[in-house]
Amino acid sequence: MKRASLIVKGMLLIALMIGVVALPIFSAAPAKTYKVGFACMTLAYTWMTYAYQAVIDEAAKYPEIQLIVENAEGDAGRQVEIMENFISQGVDAILVNPLNVDVLVPVIEEAKAAGIVVATFDRRAFNQTSTLFHVGADDIFGGRLALEYVAARLGGVGKIVHILGELGSSPAINREIGVKAQLAHYPGLQIVFEQSGHFSPDEGLRVMEDAITATHGDFDAVICANDDSALGAIRAMTDAGIDFNKVIVVGYDGVPGGLRAVMAGELDATIQYPVEMARLATEQLCKYLIHGTLPAILDFDINPWMLVPSNIWSEAEMNYDL
Repeated sequence: MKRASLIVKGMLLIALMIGVVALPIFSAAPAKTYKVGFACMTLAYTWMTYAYQAVIDEAAKYPEIQLIVENAEGDAGRQVEIMENFISQGVDAILVNPLNVDVLVPVIEEAKAAGIVVATFDRRAFNQTSTLFHVGADDIFGGRLALEYVAARLGGVGKIVHILGELGSSPAINREIGVKAQLAHYPGLQIVFEQSGHFSPDEGLRVMEDAITATHGDFDAVICANDDSALGAIRAMTDAGIDFNKVIVVGYDGVPGGLRAVMAGELDATIQYPVEMARLATEQLCKYLIHGTLPAILDFDINPWMLVPSNIWSEAEMNYDL
């Protein structure tokens, strides 16, 4: 009996080796794929080019996710059209950083009505409850940081040129709120010139030229809503022969150009606007679609932080590009 059993086993082994015996093969069902539309606001801002790449890199970690990317090129109306197209395509989710706090509200609500999840990062859409979650940074706190740094350097007394961001965007709104809320604690400080630099180096240059003319060069500090406009302001001050040892200049974003300016002594400090928010928002959206898990905090702001020459190599997010 034992010999017969061994013979049978041997025959089965030979049959398997030459492919005579067919065994059932069980294959897993193909994983469901999810379409995510990314309505990128623009790639004209340096910070946004890094956030854009962070979204793409994070989404690529999930084979179940098909990311569709469209660039609104700084046009809020175009961003609305992109979202409407995503709705028509029947995407499962939309990731967006709204150019304007109001313009996208109706299309966000339209997407929700169509059963499409909408998540925002970086920028907010105000006066609506249709987004699933938001990941951003506390720009009011960041604005306070910028003003407090200037106040400390000037001993609470001095004249400030304030270059605002893109009007109607939540970062510009909240950074201005933060600056002015902290300014209220320092009666010896005053804003002597204020205008939007539209987060642009060219506009920052133009506004700073106007500020120098309007104030006759009589100011002690410049606070800029982002590093791009700060770099434009630096060019204008350089052209005007202004001594950077006598003027405090603060930027915002912590992009490589801003970091280089800090290291060169042209920019005294910049506020790190964390690119991590883009990666985190993408991760949370992918996990929600694939696993149905929501983030523990649906409205999450990362605190920005101050970058000065002494901590650029230890704390700047983008120091790897210097």
